[in-house]
This record gives sequence, structure tokens and C-alpha cells, in this order.
Amino acid sequence: MKIAVLGSKSLPAFAGADRVAENIVRHLPADDGNRCHVYVVRTPAQPRAFDYAPNVRVIPIPALAGKHSKATTYFFLSALHCALFLRPDLVHAHDSAFGPFAWILRILRPRMPVLGTFHGNPYERAKWSRFAKAFLRFSEAAFVRGCHALTTVARAKVAEVQARAKTPIEFIPNGVEPDPAIARTGLAEKHGLVPGQYLMFAAGRMDPTKGLHHLLDAVAALRLEVPLLVVGGFEGHNQDYSEKLLARCRANPRLVLIPRLLAQPELFELVAGAKLFVFPSEIEAMSMMLLEVISCGVPVLASDIAENVEVVGADYPWLFRNADAAHLAEKLAQFLRAGPGPEIAALRERCARDFNWTAIGARYLALYRRLAGA
Repeated sequence: MKIAVLGSKSLPAFAGADRVAENIVRHLPADDGNRCHVYVVRTPAQPRAFDYAPNVRVIPIPALAGKHSKATTYFFLSALHCALFLRPDLVHAHDSAFGPFAWILRILRPRMPVLGTFHGNPYERAKWSRFAKAFLRFSEAAFVRGCHALTTVARAKVAEVQARAKTPIEFIPNGVEPDPAIARTGLAEKHGLVPGQYLMFAAGRMDPTKGLHHLLDAVAALRLEVPLLVVGGFEGHNQDYSEKLLARCRANPRLVLIPRLLAQPELFELVAGAKLFVFPSEIEAMSMMLLEVISCGVPVLASDIAENVEVVGADYPWLFRNADAAHLAEKLAQFLRAGPGPEIAALRERCARDFNWTAIGARYLALYRRLAGA
């Protein structure tokens, strides 16, 4: 079966949704005749098509550099190329912002099934303007009606979609590798970080809903004996917020800052060495970052939003009230006094069982076959 994957902008992946798409194609059986063609944004490092794996072909597509025009041109051109030249048996579209372009596929290739996956509600992110949020809601409506079937990584999305559309939708969670490989890249040593002797926060983009400002407020209320490592990009859409946040980070002598996106080997090395990972997000669907931290066997202190509780369980002791810096400081101090308990190992074991990429890949393959009639 020839499968096209659209909406995932990079491979190897950096962002959470892209990591989901990457892991799905990596866990489809290669010996079953499946071949995935993954569309990505063309870069100087990836100027032409190449084989990422025996059953995975990467197709770079040019895109304009503007904040809004980049995704628009990438979606438009990848949809045209897919419909007119690749002509796959099935399309798997990631990102509800792809909605209007799903209709290009429906019009040009009416018999080709389109599966869409929700990775959250992008219009809830503070980084978008009022106009952009309105367009994203329009895109979601087009996505729901333009796809033949839908999946979501957020359980609550199922009822929401079923209440307003007849398109079938299924909850399929994100996954983890039970024992991820931890490389020695030298990045921790370069920044003077001692394994087990630092706290960590990481996000792809420092959107306000990622909650770093809550963590900085909590840290300011405590006299920490261990440094805080902050990793991620500060060149987001909300530039005023990003600049103020960056200035706060640089003003803290006990904070180690790496203000850029990291490749997975570098990121996992830093995560695996952390004493505690703090995850204060206000909004998530099902975070790949959270799952990957757990898979590395690292304790995580997380906000108590429903999507995090879905992963860690309601009885997990290291949850704090969402957007409450004072409670975050209280739980952080408690952890540093008491240390992790047996629940950390138990959580890692449960996630390896319940959120397993091999099983998730098999579920997607069954769905692909059903839609394509294979």
C-alpha cells in the first residue's frame, strides 16, 4: 500500500506532532508491502527527495518564509503534488490546519481516502491573533468534513467532533519507546551539567501556554540548590512575551539556558540526566514531551490538566494545580525534600504497556487497510 503523510513539516522530527507522524511510519511493518511518502518543508539540508528508511520516502516541498505563508504554501503544494503526481492509495493528514487543503485531495482524487489526525486545538494557543484563531477554527471545520475518517490523541475531542459531524473519529494515543537509546553528545558536559543534579524544562516554542513563566515564578519563591535547565526556541509568534521571558532566564544566575531546538539525541541526553523534569503546560492534547520524559525514567512534575492526568493517572502524587505558581513551588519543594518514590518506575512501566508505538502502529495499519479496502 502506498501511503502519503501530509502536514508533518520535518523528518527527522523536532516538534511533537511531527514526532508522532515519524513514529507511526517507523512502526508500520516494512515487510507488509507498505511504503510511506512523507512530505516535509524543503530546507538547504534537505533539498531533494531521499529514503529515510527502507519503507519511508521523504519528499521536500518548497514553502515561503513568512509566519503565515510558510504553512499555507507548504500545505497547498504538498496537496497538489500528492494528488497529481504521487497518487497514493491513502493519505494520512496531520494537523487540523490542513483542513482546506484536504478538499484539494477530495476534488482532484475523489476516490482516495483521507485520514486526518488531531494533535490538539491550535486556536487555543495564545500565540495566534484573533484573525488567525478564526481561520484555524474554519480550517478545523473543513478538516472534519474533508476527511473520510479521523483520529485524535486527545480523548475529549471524540465527543466534541461527534456532536457536530458524522465523520467517524477514534481516540488513538501517542506512544513511547519502552527503553529509548540515550546517546552521549557532550552537550550536558559542555554546559557544566552534572547528571542527577539539575532540574529541567523544555518546549519547542515558548508559547505562554507552555507555562515557563509559572515555573520561573515558582523558582523565584524558592532558594534552589540545583540549577534549572531551560531548553527551547524563543523566536515564537508572541515576540513580546518571548523577549521578556528570555530576559528573565538570562537574569537568573542559577539558570542554564539553551535557547534553540535540539535534535532528539541531544534532548534525550539532557532529559535522562535531569533530577526532575517540570511540565507546567496549560494546554496540551497528549504531549510527546511528557511521554518521552517518562520513557527515559525521569521523574516529572506536571500540571493537572486532563490530558496530563490521562497519561500519569489521577493518583500520581507529582501533579500541581494548573497555572498556579504557588502550588507549583510547594510541590517542587516537597519533591526536593522527599525525592521520587516507587511511583516513578511504576509509571514508566505502565506507559510502556499502555502507550506502545508498536501496538499503535498496528492500530493505524488496520485503519489504513479498512479505509483503502486493502
